[in-house]
Amino acid sequence: MNVHTSIATRPPDPDPDIPPTPLASSAPFVELRDVYKSYGEHLVVMDGLSLDMQADDRLVIIGPSGSGKSSLLRCMMGLEGIQGGEIHFQGRPYMRSSSNRARPSLDRTLQRQIGMVFQHYTLFPHLSVLGNLVLAPMKSGGMSRQDATERARAYLARLGLESKLHAYPSQLSGGQKQRVAIARALMLEPRLMLFDEVTSALDPEMVVEVQNVMLQLAEQRMAMIIVTHDMHFARDIATRVIFCANGSIVEQGPPLQLFRHPRETRTREFLDKVLHLG
Repeated sequence: MNVHTSIATRPPDPDPDIPPTPLASSAPFVELRDVYKSYGEHLVVMDGLSLDMQADDRLVIIGPSGSGKSSLLRCMMGLEGIQGGEIHFQGRPYMRSSSNRARPSLDRTLQRQIGMVFQHYTLFPHLSVLGNLVLAPMKSGGMSRQDATERARAYLARLGLESKLHAYPSQLSGGQKQRVAIARALMLEPRLMLFDEVTSALDPEMVVEVQNVMLQLAEQRMAMIIVTHDMHFARDIATRVIFCANGSIVEQGPPLQLFRHPRETRTREFLDKVLHLG
């Protein structure tokens, strides 16, 4: 299937009135406990935030600007530290609070099992598509160039980009750049993928290209945490939607439940605004 020409189909949503079956796993796949993060004294973006997810979850985080959504992903990726609380990943301590954001206390072995895709691609402009994909596996993963190239070719073929192997980022459309960025994040075969507003800068046709790739990953039960302002896509891909405001989780639940029957006034106000329900 060409990911840029057809829409993947997600499994049906669970009935929101039927309690979910408890998972057998003894420890959450990801666990945040009382996480606190601020920028300076007055901008608190995570204020004692706690959440769990399992290995087959796809969490979609929604909320107004400044509610800590992107900061949560950056902390999960190890790009920034936290000032309070701790994060566990795959049942092991991953990050503990540190007053020095530039040097977070984290397990770098676990960090290599997390991939992240950003809003603005972050591809190296002086490297070809192939060069962008093989860099991390060769430098961080110790792969040979031959093995890394074979893996890159396989991912590009899977994402409908096999003809772009030797192209440079300046020769790609926005949707193609973002699909290359996803392929690059997958090269180290992460256990968890983070997506931070990856379609917000794209034209509508290109949005479909990228969302198709993410829906295919969802079909393969890839664990994901996704920040998006696209409520329709959130409904299609999420196993659980989390609404954040003022650095805290206001409400969370299955997509049908949260979008159709939000319990909290703040959630209803936000959804009425972004969905133009009035």
